[in-house]
Amino acid sequence: MENKRALLISADGRESAVWAALLATDDWSVETVERRGQALARIPEFLPSLLLLDLQIGEVPENVEESFAQRCRDSGLAAIVILRDPSPRDVAVSFRRGAIDVLIPPFTPAELLAAVDRAGNFKDLYQENMDYRRQLERANRELRESFNVLRMDQLAGRQVQLDILPREPLRCRGYSVAHSIVPSLYLSGDFVGYNAVFDRYVLFYFGDVSGHGASSAFVTVMLAFLLRQLRRRHTVEKDFAALARAPEGLAEHLNRQMLAMDLDKHLTFFSGAIDAETGRFRYVVSALSPPPILVTKTAAGFLPGKGKPLGLFKDASWEIQERDFPPNSALVVVSDGLMERIDGTTNVARESRLLELLTGVPPEHERICDALGLNLIKEAPDDVSVLTVTHNA
Repeated sequence: MENKRALLISADGRESAVWAALLATDDWSVETVERRGQALARIPEFLPSLLLLDLQIGEVPENVEESFAQRCRDSGLAAIVILRDPSPRDVAVSFRRGAIDVLIPPFTPAELLAAVDRAGNFKDLYQENMDYRRQLERANRELRESFNVLRMDQLAGRQVQLDILPREPLRCRGYSVAHSIVPSLYLSGDFVGYNAVFDRYVLFYFGDVSGHGASSAFVTVMLAFLLRQLRRRHTVEKDFAALARAPEGLAEHLNRQMLAMDLDKHLTFFSGAIDAETGRFRYVVSALSPPPILVTKTAAGFLPGKGKPLGLFKDASWEIQERDFPPNSALVVVSDGLMERIDGTTNVARESRLLELLTGVPPEHERICDALGLNLIKEAPDDVSVLTVTHNA
């Protein structure tokens, strides 16, 4: 132990002088005080590494002030307590208060020096532990700071995602489009959107980018921008022919964009368009699971249609499905986050249960969400998203 300064607290001047002389032969610099208050005053200036506390007969360790013991521990002192005629409890209390060793007079010089050696080993170990503790505290502090920065980034990114969602339900000539999302604590790969163009065409889409985190969230923002750009171009150019064919070519366009950007992501996607004048409903499905559901007065069933995910296959194409959208019915699209909340041991069982939950439900967004139990979900590991398109004659 490099620091060989010892502070001896003893009211017995004769014995303390003997102990001090013995320590001096082992190259210790010893300072002796009679009271603990004097010791506290000397610690900051003398900077001892060893403390010998001599308790007189009738003075027990429990009478030593806890503040004094704590100050010694905080200073890193290796404390040796000298007890006269102690009980087993006195010895136990000494160790509990932080003593490294207990000596009981009479003890030999060899016993004293052996105790001091043990204290020296403790001091070295204590210093190593303190260094390690400081390193841990610094690492924990840096980790907390990094976590706070990441959390703020996550919240900012999450807010961007929420800002690109539709602000309120859409109503157009008997058709209503709405969505509900129970957000997770993380950035999400789910996104929805819908618009009415020229008070005739109702356009909507629902997508789920693979993975979680910032990369998936970035793709959702990029896709929302592309879809908004396409809609604005058709609107400004009054391209009624393209709107009448929608969503023809949309999946192919997004697929090319994702492949060109080399995002290492893929997208399951659903997009639909309704001509409110003719009642014709055109849509495309790209590997969305579960598939979109049409809920009528008497039944609930998955819409036909399938296709590959976007962003994986260069020459892939997607078939447009077309059908009527009957009055008093609803189209329901849900994310795979909801499927994780539905009872069932297999996907087939969960999909069957999903249809049971929606059978007979009136074509109203709130009633559909209640049937799916969205109001019961408080926390979700993944976003739980629901898009509904209802037709009320």
